[in-house]
Amino acid sequence: MQCPQCAGILGETQYENIPVHTCAHCGGEFMTGVALASIVTARETTLPADMQNALADAKPFAGIPESQKQRALNCPSCNCPMTVLNYCGDSGVFVDRCDACHGLWLDQDELEQIQILMERWSSEAPSKLRSIAAQLEESRKTAAQSTQAHFRQSRFAFINALMNRFLDAA
Repeated sequence: MQCPQCAGILGETQYENIPVHTCAHCGGEFMTGVALASIVTARETTLPADMQNALADAKPFAGIPESQKQRALNCPSCNCPMTVLNYCGDSGVFVDRCDACHGLWLDQDELEQIQILMERWSSEAPSKLRSIAAQLEESRKTAAQSTQAHFRQSRFAFINALMNRFLDAA
């Protein structure tokens, strides 16, 4: 396969025991979505502190910048156009995905950035959930009350319509 970024040859390597096609020239990587999910959940590789520190203050970023949207890469596997997407919707790491074969192209260091962000979010999640637990419970109660009130109203309307139909038929 040829690299969609620099036209170099992609060689197969192992990353956390998962096969990944890597460009020796530009450092980009091509893999399946299943492979990326396996790598992210494996947590076998310890990433350098400087990379982790560089992403320490990363905030969610929704959308795709115009400069990324204009990128036009073709899939190294099937040569179909790839679409840029923001990994997880708001990570700020922009990967290219083939709409035909669903392969993923990650530029140099994007795999590591994804790992760092996912590990950080995973470790922060329990404390964040605890900090908003009261808000979540209040929202759940409000939604339940709203649903119950609406259900009672709609049930009454249904019974009323049914009774009117019986009366009309009589």
